Amino acid sequence: AKTTMARGDQRDRDRAKKQARMAQDARHQAKEGRPEQRNAADSAALAAKVARKAELKKLEEEKAANASATMPVARKKVNKKIDDNLDDLLSAGLAKGKKK
Repeated sequence: AKTTMARGDQRDRDRAKKQARMAQDARHQAKEGRPEQRNAADSAALAAKVARKAELKKLEEEKAANASATMPVARKKVNKKIDDNLDDLLSAGLAKGKKK
């Protein structure tokens, strides 16, 4: 006959919580190596990252310059000026038809 566990999945949940706590503690332990070595490695990685970003920015600028050089120039639309005579200009705001 199969017996049922009295605690359900409590043991599994406790085990998962302990593993999470141990992982958290492991993350906060002292770093390896001497600080000078860590600083040198960090600065080298940062310099490589900055150089890579500068290279990408340069490529983007070149691509934008090439794209703008080959783009057709959009011409402005020129509105044709309509010659209005003086009577039309003077009566522009007046109501048509009725006279008072």
